[in-house]
Amino acid sequence: MVYGFFEFKDKVSPASMKRRSLLLCLMFSLSLPSMATAYGSDWTEKKLGAVIIKADKAARHNKWARAISFGEQAVSASRELDRKYLSRYINLLKNLNSYYDQAGRLDEVPQRVEEAYRLSSEHLGRDHPTTIKCRALYYKILIANSRYQDAIPLMKENIETSRTFPQAGYEILKYLSRLASLYALTDQFAQEEATLLELLNLNTRLFGKDDKDNIKTVRDLANNYCRQRKFAAFDKLMKDHDLKYVC
Repeated sequence: MVYGFFEFKDKVSPASMKRRSLLLCLMFSLSLPSMATAYGSDWTEKKLGAVIIKADKAARHNKWARAISFGEQAVSASRELDRKYLSRYINLLKNLNSYYDQAGRLDEVPQRVEEAYRLSSEHLGRDHPTTIKCRALYYKILIANSRYQDAIPLMKENIETSRTFPQAGYEILKYLSRLASLYALTDQFAQEEATLLELLNLNTRLFGKDDKDNIKTVRDLANNYCRQRKFAAFDKLMKDHDLKYVC
């Protein structure tokens, strides 16, 4: 006789029938989706909180592989739980990207680094601490991939944001120097000139005309004038700073 998938002999013991019934049930159950898949994830706020604590603890002890593992879980859970708490998702994504950065593996997650920056800028604002960190990580990715033109708007945002904070002169000097370099790398000489002049004026105002950092800026500006063939401006720059360079 044939029953289902199995062919049985005429004489089958009750114990044998029971074992075969259990086997059929097992085969059937394996063909069904899991309860978590069929009815949604089993993440809860409590479970997410525990994973976040584990990720933070691993990061404090510089155990970046472990921090990344828990950070990945936290971001996945947050995607499912945080429809009304987008700021938490952005912050967890920022933390996870930071773990990758500390582990020297930021190049593995370029799309998520960009996602964190875009979401943070849109929902938290350009001057929010989370956005500032996300922008720094995104800038790092762009520079590592020689995407200098794409990096220019980020550096300009850094400068504009820093102007809103008192005592941010040193930070602005750093950002102006980087912006000038980006303009030079992309052959935008007029923009580089304007940035170098602003850098020179700010550094002189903060630290005086004779500050050593002014010399490098003056040299960069002299090179810029030569590339633009602005010989009169070059000669005046040499005279103002008592230098003897030749264009």
